[in-house]
Amino acid sequence: MGGFTQIRLRNCSEKNIAKQNEQLKQHGVARRYRFYSEAEIRLEYEYFKKGDGNYPGHLFPIDRYTATYAEFRKYWSPKALGEVFCPYNGTLQFDCYFGRTSKRAMHKLAGYLLCNLSQIKGVEGSFSTFIERCGYGKKRQAELSTIKEL
Repeated sequence: MGGFTQIRLRNCSEKNIAKQNEQLKQHGVARRYRFYSEAEIRLEYEYFKKGDGNYPGHLFPIDRYTATYAEFRKYWSPKALGEVFCPYNGTLQFDCYFGRTSKRAMHKLAGYLLCNLSQIKGVEGSFSTFIERCGYGKKRQAELSTIKEL
């Protein structure tokens, strides 16, 4: 999977996700790096209804014209598609290998994390690579290392 990394919030309520996404914005983190929420799922549903995007029939055996949001949610879930394509709400994902996430973006994400350690439940994936590449010194890297693996 390469440098795929996930950061999960402790409190995954929609209100807290919105608050944390605002914190990311205030730290100057690019818009593409936000915690996944119900708003993104609703947007995906709208794309599905319009026919925008790729929704293979074997994964979405429902008619896009008559499908309700509840029906769509059965198929648009981490269990059905996998966490890479459809993360759990309250999860932020990025890939820190091969320049897919810039050093500048990683530095800003690390700045957010350092200010909000108490909000983070844990991490998965290549978080150690993220720590090495985020551009902070050893002391700050040690602080980031206190976030536990899930």
